Amino acid sequence: MLRRTVLKASAAAAGALGLSGTTAADEHDEEDDHDDEVEVDEPDGFDVEILQEHAPFSDDVAATFELTYDDADEPIVVDLDDASTVIVAEATWEEGAESGWHRHPGMSIVRMIEGEIEHTMEDDCVPRTYSAGDAWIDPGHVHKADSEGGALAHVTFLGIPDGEPATEWVEPVEC
Repeated sequence: MLRRTVLKASAAAAGALGLSGTTAADEHDEEDDHDDEVEVDEPDGFDVEILQEHAPFSDDVAATFELTYDDADEPIVVDLDDASTVIVAEATWEEGAESGWHRHPGMSIVRMIEGEIEHTMEDDCVPRTYSAGDAWIDPGHVHKADSEGGALAHVTFLGIPDGEPATEWVEPVEC
């Protein structure tokens, strides 16, 4: 389950951060310098449940996607030299949910089932709205996806290395 994978990854990251924070504090007590500490964003009211774990394609698969937003001049090109695994998940946003800033080591194709979300990428800080019935591509760049009224989506992740979580939370972005 992605939720378990995400929670394990979050717990590991939190543990690692906790350990590095202790080390940083010990090393820099006299300087009061905490530049080595990194705080990752956390989801609030947002959950992703893995419906199907990593499944390998029986053949070699590579993929290139070109995504051009209506409000952008340049396309985003996603080259997946190794798109040989697929993960299927369900993303749920409660009312007022915030996904937290995160990225995916591959890319994903998202199909909105219910509700509406606002998707903002670090690349341009432009909020884009997707509603029930819409499909969209998440190129795997750092982003967040929030919902005021709640939402539900099916997500197909491509190119996530076997054994790795589909989602990695990162430091908050100033947009």
